[in-house]
Amino acid sequence: MTHLVVMNGPAGVGKTTLCKHLACLVPGTVCISGDALRSFSPADAKDWLGTRSTYRASAALVSSYLEMGARRVLLDYIFETREAFDWFCGHLSISIPIQLFTIWAPLDTVVIREASRLGRERLADRVLQTYQAMQRDLPSLGEVVHNIDAADVVASRVDALVRKSAGLLNPR
Repeated sequence: MTHLVVMNGPAGVGKTTLCKHLACLVPGTVCISGDALRSFSPADAKDWLGTRSTYRASAALVSSYLEMGARRVLLDYIFETREAFDWFCGHLSISIPIQLFTIWAPLDTVVIREASRLGRERLADRVLQTYQAMQRDLPSLGEVVHNIDAADVVASRVDALVRKSAGLLNPR
């Protein structure tokens, strides 16, 4: 079945790593990285493209891949609130089942991981702000998956949840 799996969580929690592991489990899976999407936008994107332009761009890209026949799309992104996630879903041009997972780890773990990411601009205080915002809205951000084990173990756990889920989240 064609579907979208959204891996949400603060910067440095391991979303991209988990998506890479998950992509290997189902042939035809497309993996979209939030970091890659943001790299396309200029620093002043909000001024030229409007608010939440990367959410709109990611919805368009997800929709395009699904319309082309991707079996599964994995999107690793940061949705601080349920409202932001619902806004993103409202910009999908295709109605498909969506599963939302919020990847979570203790703040000190997230800070250490974010600081050690190679080739990426440090987010400093933004990591704490994002973490706290998500923590306030955590009960509404889908299934929470604690990322404190090896990435392949956590990816296997998420894959089992994806396969087990009969009533996929579909906010549309």
